[in-house]
This record gives sequence, C-alpha cells and structure tokens, in this order.
Amino acid sequence: MQNELSKPLSSYKGVCYDKLKGRWKARVLINGKRVSVGYHDTAEQAYEAVQQAQHQAALPTVKFMVTPAPDNPPVATVSAEQLPIPDNYQEIVARARRTTTVVQHNTLVETPTTTTLLEARIFCLMLRTIRKGDTEVPTAVIPLEELFPTFGGHQHQLLEAAMLRMMSATLRIPEPNEEDVHLVSLCDSMRYDSATKMLIATFGKAVTPYLVNLAGNFALADVDELLAIKSNSSQRLYWLMRAWQFKSPHTISVEQLKELTAASDHYKEYSDFRRKVLKPSVAELNELSFDITYTERRQRGRAVTDITFNINRKSKLEQLALPLNTAAIEIVSVPQLTPLQQKVQTRLQKLKLTQAQIKKVLEVVVGEEQLTKLLKETYPVLRDFETKAKPGENVAAATMALLKSTFPAIWAAN
Repeated sequence: MQNELSKPLSSYKGVCYDKLKGRWKARVLINGKRVSVGYHDTAEQAYEAVQQAQHQAALPTVKFMVTPAPDNPPVATVSAEQLPIPDNYQEIVARARRTTTVVQHNTLVETPTTTTLLEARIFCLMLRTIRKGDTEVPTAVIPLEELFPTFGGHQHQLLEAAMLRMMSATLRIPEPNEEDVHLVSLCDSMRYDSATKMLIATFGKAVTPYLVNLAGNFALADVDELLAIKSNSSQRLYWLMRAWQFKSPHTISVEQLKELTAASDHYKEYSDFRRKVLKPSVAELNELSFDITYTERRQRGRAVTDITFNINRKSKLEQLALPLNTAAIEIVSVPQLTPLQQKVQTRLQKLKLTQAQIKKVLEVVVGEEQLTKLLKETYPVLRDFETKAKPGENVAAATMALLKSTFPAIWAAN
C-alpha cells in the first residue's frame, strides 16, 4: 500500500507511470484500440508523444502522384528529381554543425510555425544551414541521427507526420491594410532519403526575406539550447523571450500568449495553461541562459487577463554551470578532431563545460603545445572534483576561470 501511494501520478491524459521501468508510459486510443507510444523520462515528454500520435491519427492518408500534363503541369506537386540530395551534402552537414546561433525575423517568431517538439527541432536544424550574407535560403540537409537516437517503426511514422504538417503550414504575413490577406507556405519541399538517412528540406520562397539579410527586427537563438529544450511550447516561448527581451518588461494577453505557444486548442482554462505550459516552460528556460519572472494581471480581481514578463539573462558566471547537452556532443564528436583535441574535449566534458564552451576553447587553444598545457593545467581541477576535495565548488566556473587566466584569448572569443 505504501508503494502504491508513493507512485507518481500524472495529470496528462494518456500518460501513466510504470513503476517497474521507472519511466512514464504514453498511450493513445486509435480506432478503438489503445496503442502504446513508448516510455519517456518525464510526464511532459510522454504527453508530447501522445499529442504527436493523435495528430498523426487525425491526418488523412495522402498519396503524391507526379503526372503533369504537357500543357498544364500541376503547381503543388514536387518530384524527387526536383529535390535531389546535394553532391556535397556531407560538407553541408559539417558546415551546419559549426553554426552555434540561428536567426529569424520577429514576424515569424510571433507566428506559430510548429505544433510538436519534432517539428520544432527540424525547424531549428533548417535554420542552422543559413549563414550571414546568404541571399537565398540554402537546401537543408539533416541527418536523422540529429532527430532520433534510433530510427525505425514508430519514429518513421512521426517523421512522416511532421513532414506533412510542415508542408501544409501556412503563415499570414502582416499587410499595411488590415483587410488585405497575404498567406505563404513555410516549406516548399521536404524529402526523406532512406539510403543516406537524410532529411532534405527547403523553406518556402516567400519566407526567404524573413530568414536572410535581417536588420533590426529579428531574434537570435542558441542552437544547443534549442536542441536541449524538451517541449514545443518551451521552444515557442524561448523564441518569444528572445524577441521580447530588448523591450522587457513586456505585457501580453493570456489568449494571445496561448495562441503564440500553440496551446490555445488544448488549454481553455488559464489555470490549466499556467500549470501545464507556462510554469514548466519558464522553469525550463531559466535552467538555460534566461532569468524570467512574470506578473499576472487580473480584471477586477477575477480572471487573469494579461501577463507581464520581466526578461533578463543570466550572468556569464551563472551560464558557466549550464547543463551538458550530451546529444550535441555526440554530433560534434565526428572524426574531425585530432586525438589530442578529442582528449581535451573529453577532459572538458568531465569538468561539466557546455558544448558551446568546449567549442570556443578548441577554437582558441590550438597546437600540440597549448593543448598539452591545457591538459596539465586542468588536471588538478579534475582531481579535486572527482575526489570531492572541494565540495560545493562550481567546477565548470572554476575551470573556465582557470582557462581564461591561462589562455586570455578565450575572453575575446566570448
């Protein structure tokens, strides 16, 4: 009886805790049958899987047929020949992985573009291919390993459903005359190639001006942070906070915020939205580089109608202790580093540096002599950390302070 009482409870429909596995189980009802959609570390991740499965089940079966008539070819069809895998796709992937920040116009930020976490990550990795100075958006090549630890079966269905939704996503572009309507497609084409396990995608041509040659009205985001976020609502809020931080404090109505975080259809009551979306999303962002607080405004002491966000950023010292993004480390650990660089990378991982910090260090500390010196200087810190000789010490902050005193050029890299 005691074990049963201590069993975690879920407030999400379709999510329950499996005590034997110690994880949250997600299940969804499809055609009268209850189908499992996997086990997850948190209830929120399990509910995200439930939502994805429900979206997929609601989609009609679509078949694409390429049969253009000679005089009147269909506009909306895309053949495989029109979206080939670039010959230099490995170079495109390698270059994209070196990109640490992504940018989009605030018009796109304030227009919901994704409905699931998978779509949000695809969107981020598509943005990652864009470089400053591009005049047009390049074709994005995304290895499936960046989206799924393992791929097959249920993951294949989730990917196809995400591709269908992103291809059908329509954005409304503001016009000077409010009666005018300007709609554009988020993506022109998407293709998954099973031979190379690559997703090849292109943004819609009409979206291009909002992605390249930006000036003034844009938001900048950190790739590692975006890929570490665990829900689509948190992804949406992350972009909004980045766009609004320069005009903080920023006030927005509850209904508009629910719409911008793609939660308006799921949470009619503000109390549910606050408990399941707003509070956990703000908490998740505050574990990254943000320091966000918010104040609720009530209408005559009744329902909450508006929220005022105070958006700050953590100090550099606080950011040194950000959690390690292990998924990003696996991606970067391709055979481009020398054995000595790989040894340095492993050392810095043990010292709890983030992937972005490790990358900056490796960009500045070059050459066998300097890398060897780094290993020698950081060994006492690692020894004290592993033996707990200095309990309570922030090992990441101590390591960065040591590195910056030993290699002053690291300061300039920040």
